[in-house]
Amino acid sequence: MALDKLSTESDQIGNLYRSALYLAKGSTEMGLQFLDKSGRKFDNIKIDNETQRLFWAEKILDEYIKLKHA
Repeated sequence: MALDKLSTESDQIGNLYRSALYLAKGSTEMGLQFLDKSGRKFDNIKIDNETQRLFWAEKILDEYIKLKHA
């Protein structure tokens, strides 16, 4: 799927990328806010340490790539 600048769905997919970026950089709160804006639900997100934060950043990035290329 080509991302369209004016599409709500493209915005949501872009927010997945932003979420993964901020989680990977260490800004958990901002990353979770972008995840919420994306409209995608991940079960039982628990971020207590760096390993969990990076795990979820990778999972969210995988979802972004899957949706972007769908």
